[in-house]
Amino acid sequence: MQRGEVPVVELSLLKVQATETMEYCAREALQIFGGAGFMRGNKVERIYREVRVYAIGGGSEEIMRDLAARQLAL
Repeated sequence: MQRGEVPVVELSLLKVQATETMEYCAREALQIFGGAGFMRGNKVERIYREVRVYAIGGGSEEIMRDLAARQLAL
């Protein structure tokens, strides 16, 4: 980045990995909290609800994978 290069492929795949990990963690937290995880006001409920917004913002997983594939000429 300091040399003016933008590693599009690496950044795209990193975003996919990060959002998939975030979704996994939110899902597992909801499993641990059970029914209480769905109650309004619970931090787990808010995170679980907002996880898709974070994942879609800036490009969904499908768009990021497509972008990486195009950059790699696949």
